[in-house]
Amino acid sequence: MVKKYPKEKTPELYQAKRALISYLRSNNLDPGDRSLMNDPKHGPILTDLVNKLNKERDKVMANYPALDRSNNLKLLKMAKENKKAKKAKKVQEVETTAKETKKEKKSAGRTSTKYDYPQVKDESTGKMREMNSDEKKKYRMEQRKAAKGGTTTKKVKKEEATAKVEKSEKKAKKDKKEKKKSKAKKDED
Repeated sequence: MVKKYPKEKTPELYQAKRALISYLRSNNLDPGDRSLMNDPKHGPILTDLVNKLNKERDKVMANYPALDRSNNLKLLKMAKENKKAKKAKKVQEVETTAKETKKEKKSAGRTSTKYDYPQVKDESTGKMREMNSDEKKKYRMEQRKAAKGGTTTKKVKKEEATAKVEKSEKKAKKDKKEKKKSKAKKDED
């Protein structure tokens, strides 16, 4: 059953319909032939005209939903599809922004690749010298840890220095005790 809609309220629909019919008549084409859509000459033009006609029909059905129950179902499906499409776009936008922020974070960590290596005191000669490759590697690792928020090299060096001082103080106390004991033994002898 074909629904009739008032011509004066739906002029775009009738214009699209007339355009399709006039194109078919002017080129002596059969309207029932589906293979025309694949024709290299007429296919693209017919596809555009049919798509325009379908869009206008959907608009009319949206304006006059009380006339057709099947149209109501179609409109509900279209509304659901539109909602799904909007949600998909939002999700996609959120994912792209998340990816961009991850890329920015990754690139921020790799900005400084040049290190100013301090000179180290040589234990054997007591003079200042440049670091060797192993020492440079350790220094770079410490600097990366410090950049990530770990302990800095100054803190590590201070901790090591305080530990050394504590050890030396303990040794000094032990040495004093041993000296006192040794003096006491000498005095007894």
